[in-house]
Amino acid sequence: MLRKDKFMLTDKPPFFSVIMPVYNRADLVKDSIVSVLNQSFKDFELICIDDGSTDNTLQVLKEVSKIDRRIKLISHQNKGRCAARNNGINAASGDWIAFLDSDDYYLENHLSTMYKLVQEFPSFSGIATELVVESKIRDYANCNYYRDQRVFSLSDFAEANPISLNQFCYKKSHYPELLFPDINILTAEDLLFFRMFSFRYKILKSGIITNFVNSHVNRSVNLISTEQFVYWNKFATNYFIDNFSLPTNIKAKMQQYLQLFVSNVYLSSNYTRKGLTELMKVLKYPSTYTDMHFYKAIAKIFIS
Repeated sequence: MLRKDKFMLTDKPPFFSVIMPVYNRADLVKDSIVSVLNQSFKDFELICIDDGSTDNTLQVLKEVSKIDRRIKLISHQNKGRCAARNNGINAASGDWIAFLDSDDYYLENHLSTMYKLVQEFPSFSGIATELVVESKIRDYANCNYYRDQRVFSLSDFAEANPISLNQFCYKKSHYPELLFPDINILTAEDLLFFRMFSFRYKILKSGIITNFVNSHVNRSVNLISTEQFVYWNKFATNYFIDNFSLPTNIKAKMQQYLQLFVSNVYLSSNYTRKGLTELMKVLKYPSTYTDMHFYKAIAKIFIS
């Protein structure tokens, strides 16, 4: 439910800038925005970037932005999520950058939990919390939910994608040049971003649940073809390897993870020959034989 809140405008920048790229989400974006406005922690701005929507999303955003002065609206031609988030980051005045997709939701404790973690662990430039997907905690590889906090480094992002952007915030002044590549990457841009961030900084992740993924049929990941999904995941990994000076062991981990991941994607989509081709590439890595994703791929071969 939208309500018109009264907030005094001051020269003091907000603590958080929440970046929300929006494309053709007229039926969902209002609920996502309300979840931000309903935060128990009030010191934030919400930057909504309409990425050239072809439905009435922009009109919905204009109407909602009148409700609360903390909402900033940017509109540009369709350029993709990377460019939209970059425009939001560049326009942000907050000390910390947070993210929310336009079809997902913050729980009321999201920003307050982030704030408490920032105060409690000032040495970290990146903070993350936990999310649920349709009432289930996301099943990340290499995560231990029996610990309240865990530190993630580049090694973790070499072998999995353990955090989503909705869960994450970072201190802008510590990494002012951090932006998404100026490329319309259709998927895996979040993993690429986290690899870029964790190349320099570690991330503290709390087990406190603060956000919710709306797993509807029109999510972008559900609309992309198998071939495009594979292409962009390969692109994201190769882009990072080509543009960052990585230790040999990290590069090998990324290549192994990618090939096992792609093999499982192909086999799940009944592209058996392509799946086998990718699977053969990982046999050279000794760690393959202790990786459960290798045996999942083998099982899919027999099932198909």
